[in-house]
Amino acid sequence: MYAIIRTTLFTIALIAFTVSCNAQSTKSGYEDKKVEEVVNMSNQNNVVMIDVRTPGEVANGYLKGTDHFFDISSSNFAKNIDQLDRDKTYVLICASGARSQRAARYMLEQGFSNVINMSGGMRMVRNSDYISR
Repeated sequence: MYAIIRTTLFTIALIAFTVSCNAQSTKSGYEDKKVEEVVNMSNQNNVVMIDVRTPGEVANGYLKGTDHFFDISSSNFAKNIDQLDRDKTYVLICASGARSQRAARYMLEQGFSNVINMSGGMRMVRNSDYISR
């Protein structure tokens, strides 16, 4: 009897732990959207697109409709983000999606609530009509 209770409690604890870990690892606070979804959002009034790549990367091409170019490695990045309207929706773009994810987490920490990461970054842009130079 004791062994059955112990096994049952262990199983319940293991399930609770697994569910808890999964919930934490999948809750990012920002949305991931594909290139096509981002392009479709670019002309909406409340949507602001921010490219967080370096000036050299941007010079090779950027997504049409991009509103701001805030290099995440720049000392001005935090100041630039702080000046934005927290009520708007922000789409963050980089080369592969890693820096834009970092920028998205930073913006959430600063009180922004509508933050979107363009999954895969500029490397996922296959349609040259989406790119400005």
